[in-house]
Amino acid sequence: MKKILILIVVLLLLIPAPALAQGKNDRVQIQGDITINADEVIMGDTIAILGNITVDGKVTGDVVAVLGDVRVNGEVMGDVTAVGGRIIRGETSKVYGTITEIKVSGIKDIVNGITRQGINLGPSIKKYNWSFSRNWEYGWFKFIRFLGLLAMGTLVIILFPNSTKTAAGGVEKEIGRKMLIGLLIFMLTPVALLLLLITLIGIPLIPILLLLLYGAGFFGYLCISIHIGRRLNEQLKIKPEVLLEFALGALLLWLIQLVPIIGGFTSIIVLIMSLGITAETHFGTKPPVE
Repeated sequence: MKKILILIVVLLLLIPAPALAQGKNDRVQIQGDITINADEVIMGDTIAILGNITVDGKVTGDVVAVLGDVRVNGEVMGDVTAVGGRIIRGETSKVYGTITEIKVSGIKDIVNGITRQGINLGPSIKKYNWSFSRNWEYGWFKFIRFLGLLAMGTLVIILFPNSTKTAAGGVEKEIGRKMLIGLLIFMLTPVALLLLLITLIGIPLIPILLLLLYGAGFFGYLCISIHIGRRLNEQLKIKPEVLLEFALGALLLWLIQLVPIIGGFTSIIVLIMSLGITAETHFGTKPPVE
């Protein structure tokens, strides 16, 4: 049964987006934006995964954006939902259903840097400004966030020492396999969210899925930090201590992520690798594949 479900999800990613629209006059787009023109009427639902939706005309069904924004200037007869995005209403907008925003902190920022043509470097370069005075408050925010990650990681290591030791010990084994698993999880998550959204029973499971995804990413990040810190510790020849190794590795990753462009690439690679580590080791309860 599991193999069949995985096959269905993979097929959903491979077939063209228009082929997903069945029955009424639904419009579905994977990794792209949807615009409903002012003179256009969609007699069904409108769904975008990894894309934004702009409604200037009329939609008789629901409007759903997964990791994208919804801008309504026209009329929507059904519900409007944005998972990991915003809902923006114009002065002429009319929404007769329920308006729901589900926050997905962190994931959307990474996805926004990726386009159908690859990594969009142009706009991202303009966002970086190394002026000390203008980035002082933002720098303090990132530093406090880093301290929070250290505190949370320390707590996890204390509470689950065996699991973190098992997972961190196998970080460098079968790296390609872990990257592939993490990439599949990263790409299939929006599809899983969509499948939960289109079923009333699945909607309450969305927060659980997002919490599980965040936990998997953080646990993998914790293990990668320990592994990097352990390699640094071998050069510095400090007394081996897992908490110290975690702090060293996390500090190095944090400093790299502050660098423009390189930091963005590093964040994506670490996220994908983290998901792969956690999935392969089942949160450290299973030894990694040799």
